[in-house]
Amino acid sequence: MPSTLLQIAPPADQNRLLPKILTAGVIMAIVAVAVFLLNPHRTAVLSIQKVQTFSPHTEFAATPGGANKVIGEQASTEDDLYAVTTFSIDNKLRLPIFLDSTSATMTTADGSTLQATIVSPQVLSRLETMFPQLTPLVAAAPPALPADAAIAPGATQTDTVVLLFPQVAAKDWQSKKAAALTINLAHDAAPLTVNIP
Repeated sequence: MPSTLLQIAPPADQNRLLPKILTAGVIMAIVAVAVFLLNPHRTAVLSIQKVQTFSPHTEFAATPGGANKVIGEQASTEDDLYAVTTFSIDNKLRLPIFLDSTSATMTTADGSTLQATIVSPQVLSRLETMFPQLTPLVAAAPPALPADAAIAPGATQTDTVVLLFPQVAAKDWQSKKAAALTINLAHDAAPLTVNIP
């Protein structure tokens, strides 16, 4: 007569939960590494191509008896610096990026920070009339992009911006500690900043 053993213990677990969890973890790790390595780490790369400066010294003379004399005002002078800056943006994403705004700052030799004024195309045409020396600098540069321009995925776009640093002479620009150009992108993307040589 065959002997049958009484089985008191429950049957062995056939689900094997631990190997399934480990397999899922390994697959998720591989996917995470692939996403990290295949996606670009930067939105775009901003680089300066060329910077040309023009620094006019303007004298406002007090002409005796002239029609443009303001009573009580003395003759004065003004030094301004125009930096015609050509830059390129290399879009690293697989989506278009949209330009929002441009700004620039300069840190002088004494450590003070100056904000540049971006010269609009409408004002630039009047400036070229007043300062003909500015025309060759602007004419040799690529045309400016509109403020809301789009840069296609993987494309590189070159742009020119004219920066006005008021009350800055050429010697102040030469002795500056630093200058930076910042391009703000639409849709809350991190701004792109590069040093201006």
